[in-house]
Amino acid sequence: MINDELTLTVNDNKIIACRRGDNLFKVLCSAGYVFSGNCGGLGRCQRCLVDVKGAGTVKSCTYTITDNIQITIGEDNMSVLASYKGADESNNVYNGDGCGIGIAIDLGTTTIAIEQIDMSDGSVTGRCGFMNPQIEYGSDVISRIRTGSTEDGLAKLRSSVVTRISSELAGMGYAPADISRIIISGNTTMNAILERLLLDNLGHAPFEIRNPDSITVSGKDFFDDDRFCSAEVTCLPNLSAFVGADALCGAVVCNIDRSDKYQLFADLGTNGELILAKQGIGYATSCACGPAFEGMLRRGVAAPTTAFDLLNRLNLLHIVNDDGVLVDQYIDGGYRLAGGVTIDMDMIRSFLLAKAAICAGIESLMDMAGITAEDVSRVYLAGGFGCSLNISSAVSLGLFPDSFQEKSEFAGNTSLHGAHKCLIDKSFIDRIYAFKETLTAANLGELEGFDRRYYSHMDLRPWTAQSHGTNKLQQKSRL
Repeated sequence: MINDELTLTVNDNKIIACRRGDNLFKVLCSAGYVFSGNCGGLGRCQRCLVDVKGAGTVKSCTYTITDNIQITIGEDNMSVLASYKGADESNNVYNGDGCGIGIAIDLGTTTIAIEQIDMSDGSVTGRCGFMNPQIEYGSDVISRIRTGSTEDGLAKLRSSVVTRISSELAGMGYAPADISRIIISGNTTMNAILERLLLDNLGHAPFEIRNPDSITVSGKDFFDDDRFCSAEVTCLPNLSAFVGADALCGAVVCNIDRSDKYQLFADLGTNGELILAKQGIGYATSCACGPAFEGMLRRGVAAPTTAFDLLNRLNLLHIVNDDGVLVDQYIDGGYRLAGGVTIDMDMIRSFLLAKAAICAGIESLMDMAGITAEDVSRVYLAGGFGCSLNISSAVSLGLFPDSFQEKSEFAGNTSLHGAHKCLIDKSFIDRIYAFKETLTAANLGELEGFDRRYYSHMDLRPWTAQSHGTNKLQQKSRL
């Protein structure tokens, strides 16, 4: 009789019970291992690679356990961005509550960053970052919305992240009872999960949100833990279903709300949030980008470091043409890189879809504002992917107009920075609310001409006024 009860040994130091026929990825996730995979279990992104003794490197999401096995899991190839720079340097004046420990949290779809602050003087006393354990339920926002549309699914999503945050806070050097205030900056979906709000409203039009304003609860109620009895927990306000507190924080911390000229804020993380604004007026939207871009960062590739660097190099070598198509000799089997990574048309197409969405988003916002790329005075790039982006490669492949190359600045984790500012400056959340009131949220799919813009960017050619978009004269003729 075949015994279906099996064991999985990880890194020679942990034994996990499993059953014959179990999916390796799901077993590992249930045991607390978190991967940054983002292909939905289709075996494309190679972010869940593990080494199986006797079988070599495998994709855990497509591997079925049929016997007792030993595996090795290396360090995940995705870092958590828990720093910020180049934004709002002149305004770090402490004006906080003056007692206890403050906690700033950037609650990302893929990663979570935490900053610990001494509220007596505003100094940072600790930082940490880790993968969002909700990845077990899906790597993108849409999959989280699907899971969180039921009471049971919402409870699972919330429990996984709250338990991990509680554990991390307990290990940062202070007792939970010492924490006086926690500020959480996340996208609309992530915030809603912590606020115990069902996500069914975010999965279909008209995408009305239930958490436009900040929500504050006691630490005891938030964590369901008496140890946090002294804390007050605030989730910051959101603009729309897909432009959340993280983007609002980022734009304000970059002082876009105080600029007399249009500036662009682009948070290129797992979700691409775009805000084009100046003092008194602005436009915001979002588009999927991070999973496709980050999915091309492969283990075993020494260089280039990002999807843009990689495709730019392959384009220069004429391995991928300007239309984003592999040359004939690689069209079927793909192009194999050192380390065993293969670039195929599925990967390139995913990249092009994401790149086109961002381009069309930027172009649509400029059209709403009645300006061209030359009128954008500054471009702030934030988020994990945004801050690893090579601007030169991005411009070469048409993600940004050429005029953005000298205007772009990497701002780091501006969501975390904004949560920090809310702790040390009591007026900062008022700035967020004031800025929010000046913004118009745009649903790209509903905008006239979006399809045309989108498809015009589905290639690897530089962004030019002739091939993409409109100019001022054309805009004025429509007015």
